[in-house]
Amino acid sequence: MEITVMQAILIGIACWLGSCENAQPLGIGFSDALSRPIVGGTIVGFILGDVATGITIGAAVQAMYLGQVLIGGVATADMAFVSYPSIALAMLAGADATVAVTLAATVGVLGAAVFTGYEILCSVFYSLGDKFIANNDIKKMKLTYMVLPPLTSFVIRFGITFSIVMLGSAYAADLLAAIPEIVLHIASVLGGILPAVGISILVTYTLKDFKFIIYFLIGIVCITFLELNMVATAVVGMCLAVMYYMFIGGQNESTTQQNDDDVEEDELL
Repeated sequence: MEITVMQAILIGIACWLGSCENAQPLGIGFSDALSRPIVGGTIVGFILGDVATGITIGAAVQAMYLGQVLIGGVATADMAFVSYPSIALAMLAGADATVAVTLAATVGVLGAAVFTGYEILCSVFYSLGDKFIANNDIKKMKLTYMVLPPLTSFVIRFGITFSIVMLGSAYAADLLAAIPEIVLHIASVLGGILPAVGISILVTYTLKDFKFIIYFLIGIVCITFLELNMVATAVVGMCLAVMYYMFIGGQNESTTQQNDDDVEEDELL
Protein backbone atom coordinates (compact mmCIF):
# COMPACT_ATOMS: atom_id res chain seq x y z
CA MET A 1 0.00 0.00 0.00
CA GLU A 2 1.35 3.40 -1.00
CA ILE A 3 0.96 6.57 1.03
CA THR A 4 1.13 10.24 0.09
CA VAL A 5 2.61 13.12 2.06
CA MET A 6 -0.87 14.54 2.66
CA GLN A 7 -2.09 11.23 4.10
CA ALA A 8 0.91 11.10 6.45
CA ILE A 9 0.22 14.70 7.52
CA LEU A 10 -3.42 13.91 8.30
CA ILE A 11 -2.47 10.86 10.35
CA GLY A 12 0.11 12.93 12.26
CA ILE A 13 -2.45 15.66 13.03
CA ALA A 14 -4.98 13.05 14.17
CA CYS A 15 -2.38 11.54 16.51
CA TRP A 16 -1.71 14.97 18.01
CA LEU A 17 -5.42 15.71 18.45
CA GLY A 18 -5.86 12.38 20.23
CA SER A 19 -3.08 13.01 22.75
CA CYS A 20 -4.12 13.20 26.41
CA GLU A 21 -2.14 16.41 27.03
CA ASN A 22 -3.64 18.27 24.09
CA ALA A 23 -5.75 21.21 25.35
CA GLN A 24 -8.41 22.02 22.76
CA PRO A 25 -11.80 23.78 22.63
CA LEU A 26 -13.69 20.50 22.28
CA GLY A 27 -12.33 19.29 25.61
CA ILE A 28 -10.51 16.29 27.02
CA GLY A 29 -13.45 14.01 26.22
CA PHE A 30 -12.88 14.58 22.50
CA SER A 31 -9.18 13.78 22.82
CA ASP A 32 -9.97 10.66 24.84
CA ALA A 33 -12.40 9.46 22.17
CA LEU A 34 -9.86 10.06 19.39
CA SER A 35 -7.19 8.13 21.29
CA ARG A 36 -9.25 4.92 21.27
CA PRO A 37 -7.80 2.33 18.86
CA ILE A 38 -11.21 1.55 17.36
CA VAL A 39 -11.65 5.25 16.52
CA GLY A 40 -8.04 5.64 15.42
CA GLY A 41 -8.28 2.56 13.21
CA THR A 42 -11.42 3.96 11.57
CA ILE A 43 -9.77 7.34 10.94
CA VAL A 44 -6.54 5.79 9.63
CA GLY A 45 -8.54 3.43 7.43
CA PHE A 46 -10.53 6.35 6.04
CA ILE A 47 -7.34 8.31 5.31
CA LEU A 48 -5.63 5.33 3.67
CA GLY A 49 -8.75 4.33 1.75
CA ASP A 50 -9.39 0.99 3.47
CA VAL A 51 -11.89 1.58 6.27
CA ALA A 52 -12.76 -2.10 6.73
CA THR A 53 -9.15 -3.11 7.44
CA GLY A 54 -8.66 -0.10 9.72
CA ILE A 55 -11.72 -0.98 11.79
CA THR A 56 -10.71 -4.66 11.97
CA ILE A 57 -7.21 -3.85 13.23
CA GLY A 58 -8.52 -1.10 15.52
CA ALA A 59 -11.05 -3.45 17.10
CA ALA A 60 -8.36 -6.09 17.72
CA VAL A 61 -6.04 -3.53 19.31
CA GLN A 62 -8.90 -2.02 21.32
CA ALA A 63 -9.59 -5.39 22.94
CA MET A 64 -6.07 -5.40 24.35
CA TYR A 65 -6.53 -2.00 26.02
CA LEU A 66 -10.07 -2.44 27.39
CA GLY A 67 -8.65 -2.50 30.91
CA GLN A 68 -6.22 0.37 30.37
CA VAL A 69 -6.25 2.66 33.42
CA LEU A 70 -4.21 5.66 34.51
CA ILE A 71 -2.67 5.25 37.97
CA GLY A 72 -1.08 8.43 39.27
CA GLY A 73 -0.99 9.83 35.73
CA VAL A 74 1.17 6.93 34.54
CA ALA A 75 0.01 4.55 31.78
CA THR A 76 1.65 1.43 30.43
CA ALA A 77 1.20 2.64 26.85
CA ASP A 78 0.51 5.89 25.00
CA MET A 79 -2.87 5.39 23.38
CA ALA A 80 -2.37 8.02 20.66
CA PHE A 81 0.74 6.23 19.39
CA VAL A 82 -1.09 2.90 19.70
CA SER A 83 -4.05 4.17 17.67
CA TYR A 84 -2.35 5.97 14.79
CA PRO A 85 1.27 5.25 13.74
CA SER A 86 1.15 1.58 14.74
CA ILE A 87 -2.16 0.88 12.97
CA ALA A 88 -1.04 2.87 9.92
CA LEU A 89 2.26 0.96 9.80
CA ALA A 90 0.46 -2.37 10.11
CA MET A 91 -1.88 -1.47 7.25
CA LEU A 92 1.00 -0.29 5.06
CA ALA A 93 2.85 -3.54 5.73
CA GLY A 94 -0.20 -5.64 4.99
CA ALA A 95 -0.02 -7.31 8.41
CA ASP A 96 -3.02 -9.12 9.84
CA ALA A 97 -4.80 -8.09 13.03
CA THR A 98 -2.83 -10.39 15.35
CA VAL A 99 0.55 -9.12 14.18
CA ALA A 100 -0.79 -5.56 14.36
CA VAL A 101 -1.70 -6.09 18.03
CA THR A 102 1.88 -7.07 18.85
CA LEU A 103 3.20 -4.09 16.89
CA ALA A 104 0.80 -1.75 18.70
CA ALA A 105 1.98 -3.04 22.08
CA THR A 106 5.60 -2.27 21.17
CA VAL A 107 4.90 1.19 19.75
CA GLY A 108 2.62 1.97 22.71
CA VAL A 109 5.38 1.28 25.25
CA LEU A 110 7.83 3.42 23.26
CA GLY A 111 5.18 6.12 23.11
CA ALA A 112 4.85 6.06 26.89
CA ALA A 113 8.59 6.72 27.15
CA VAL A 114 8.24 9.63 24.71
CA PHE A 115 5.39 11.06 26.78
CA THR A 116 7.58 10.90 29.89
CA GLY A 117 10.19 12.96 28.02
CA TYR A 118 7.48 15.47 27.10
CA GLU A 119 6.49 15.80 30.76
CA ILE A 120 10.12 16.49 31.69
CA LEU A 121 10.27 19.30 29.13
CA CYS A 122 7.01 20.73 30.45
CA SER A 123 8.42 20.81 33.98
CA VAL A 124 11.21 23.01 32.62
CA PHE A 125 8.68 25.31 30.94
CA TYR A 126 6.61 25.62 34.11
CA SER A 127 9.71 26.38 36.16
CA LEU A 128 10.54 29.20 33.76
CA GLY A 129 6.93 30.37 34.00
CA ASP A 130 7.23 30.65 37.78
CA LYS A 131 10.29 32.86 37.37
CA PHE A 132 8.44 35.07 34.89
CA ILE A 133 5.55 35.40 37.35
CA ALA A 134 8.00 36.49 40.05
CA ASN A 135 9.34 39.12 37.64
CA ASN A 136 5.80 40.19 36.71
CA ASP A 137 6.43 39.34 33.05
CA ILE A 138 2.97 38.21 31.96
CA LYS A 139 3.74 37.85 28.24
CA LYS A 140 6.60 35.41 28.78
CA MET A 141 4.57 33.60 31.45
CA LYS A 142 1.76 33.02 28.93
CA LEU A 143 4.35 31.86 26.39
CA THR A 144 5.79 29.21 28.73
CA TYR A 145 2.42 28.05 30.07
CA MET A 146 0.12 28.27 27.05
CA VAL A 147 2.29 28.12 23.91
CA LEU A 148 5.39 26.01 24.49
CA PRO A 149 3.71 22.84 25.93
CA PRO A 150 1.17 22.32 23.09
CA LEU A 151 3.77 23.34 20.50
CA THR A 152 6.21 20.79 21.92
CA SER A 153 3.47 18.16 21.94
CA PHE A 154 2.69 18.87 18.29
CA VAL A 155 6.33 18.70 17.24
CA ILE A 156 6.88 15.41 19.06
CA ARG A 157 3.68 13.60 18.13
CA PHE A 158 3.29 14.91 14.61
CA GLY A 159 6.99 14.54 13.87
CA ILE A 160 7.27 10.96 15.13
CA THR A 161 4.02 9.84 13.50
CA PHE A 162 4.83 11.50 10.18
CA SER A 163 8.33 9.98 10.15
CA ILE A 164 7.12 6.48 11.06
CA VAL A 165 4.40 6.54 8.41
CA MET A 166 6.50 8.06 5.61
CA LEU A 167 9.72 6.18 6.25
CA GLY A 168 8.05 2.98 7.36
CA SER A 169 5.86 2.78 4.27
CA ALA A 170 8.93 2.27 2.08
CA TYR A 171 10.29 -0.63 4.14
CA ALA A 172 7.32 -2.05 6.07
CA ALA A 173 6.22 -4.59 3.48
CA ASP A 174 9.80 -5.68 2.68
CA LEU A 175 10.62 -5.92 6.38
CA LEU A 176 7.53 -8.02 7.04
CA ALA A 177 8.43 -10.31 4.14
CA ALA A 178 12.00 -10.69 5.45
CA ILE A 179 10.89 -11.74 8.95
CA PRO A 180 11.12 -15.53 9.45
CA GLU A 181 7.84 -17.41 9.52
CA ILE A 182 8.44 -18.65 13.07
CA VAL A 183 8.77 -15.08 14.33
CA LEU A 184 5.52 -14.08 12.62
CA HIS A 185 3.85 -17.15 14.13
CA ILE A 186 5.04 -16.14 17.62
CA ALA A 187 3.78 -12.60 17.02
CA SER A 188 0.42 -13.96 15.90
CA VAL A 189 0.11 -16.12 19.03
CA LEU A 190 1.02 -13.21 21.27
CA GLY A 191 -1.38 -10.99 19.36
CA GLY A 192 -4.14 -13.48 20.04
CA ILE A 193 -3.36 -13.63 23.75
CA LEU A 194 -3.02 -9.89 24.45
CA PRO A 195 -6.69 -9.02 23.74
CA ALA A 196 -7.69 -11.76 26.17
CA VAL A 197 -5.48 -10.09 28.78
CA GLY A 198 -7.24 -6.78 28.20
CA ILE A 199 -10.68 -8.38 28.52
CA SER A 200 -9.66 -10.22 31.70
CA ILE A 201 -8.45 -6.95 33.26
CA LEU A 202 -11.76 -5.30 32.35
CA VAL A 203 -13.74 -8.20 33.84
CA THR A 204 -11.66 -8.00 37.03
CA TYR A 205 -12.45 -4.30 37.43
CA THR A 206 -16.16 -4.52 36.60
CA LEU A 207 -17.30 -7.73 38.30
CA LYS A 208 -18.52 -6.99 41.81
CA ASP A 209 -19.42 -10.61 42.47
CA PHE A 210 -17.47 -13.50 40.96
CA LYS A 211 -20.63 -15.49 40.24
CA PHE A 212 -21.53 -12.95 37.54
CA ILE A 213 -18.76 -14.48 35.42
CA ILE A 214 -21.48 -16.83 34.19
CA TYR A 215 -22.87 -14.04 32.00
CA PHE A 216 -19.47 -13.60 30.39
CA LEU A 217 -19.32 -17.34 29.70
CA ILE A 218 -22.82 -17.27 28.21
CA GLY A 219 -21.66 -14.53 25.85
CA ILE A 220 -18.71 -16.67 24.74
CA VAL A 221 -21.02 -19.61 24.09
CA CYS A 222 -23.44 -17.43 22.09
CA ILE A 223 -20.70 -16.07 19.82
CA THR A 224 -18.38 -19.08 19.54
CA PHE A 225 -20.74 -22.06 19.45
CA LEU A 226 -24.16 -20.61 18.57
CA GLU A 227 -22.54 -18.18 16.08
CA LEU A 228 -24.77 -15.27 17.09
CA ASN A 229 -23.68 -11.75 16.13
CA MET A 230 -22.93 -9.03 18.68
CA VAL A 231 -26.42 -7.52 18.51
CA ALA A 232 -28.15 -10.84 19.18
CA THR A 233 -25.72 -11.62 22.02
CA ALA A 234 -26.37 -8.19 23.56
CA VAL A 235 -30.14 -8.81 23.41
CA VAL A 236 -29.70 -12.20 25.12
CA GLY A 237 -27.57 -10.57 27.81
CA MET A 238 -30.14 -7.81 28.35
CA CYS A 239 -32.96 -10.37 28.70
CA LEU A 240 -30.94 -12.37 31.22
CA ALA A 241 -30.16 -9.21 33.20
CA VAL A 242 -33.85 -8.23 33.32
CA MET A 243 -34.81 -11.74 34.42
CA TYR A 244 -32.16 -11.64 37.15
CA TYR A 245 -33.34 -8.33 38.56
CA MET A 246 -36.97 -9.47 38.37
CA PHE A 247 -35.99 -12.53 40.41
CA ILE A 248 -34.00 -10.47 42.93
CA GLY A 249 -36.86 -7.96 43.18
CA GLY A 250 -39.33 -10.75 43.89
CA GLN A 251 -37.07 -12.15 46.60
CA ASN A 252 -36.69 -8.72 48.21
CA GLU A 253 -40.45 -8.21 48.22
CA SER A 254 -40.96 -11.62 49.85
CA THR A 255 -38.34 -10.82 52.48
CA THR A 256 -39.91 -7.43 53.18
CA GLN A 257 -43.38 -8.99 53.49
CA GLN A 258 -42.04 -11.65 55.85
CA ASN A 259 -40.40 -8.99 58.02
CA ASP A 260 -43.64 -7.00 58.14
CA ASP A 261 -45.57 -10.11 59.18
CA ASP A 262 -43.04 -10.82 61.92
CA VAL A 263 -43.36 -7.25 63.21
CA GLU A 264 -47.16 -7.51 63.28
CA GLU A 265 -46.98 -10.79 65.20
CA ASP A 266 -44.61 -9.23 67.73
CA GLU A 267 -46.97 -6.31 68.22
CA LEU A 268 -49.92 -8.63 68.79
CA LEU A 269 -47.95 -10.54 71.39
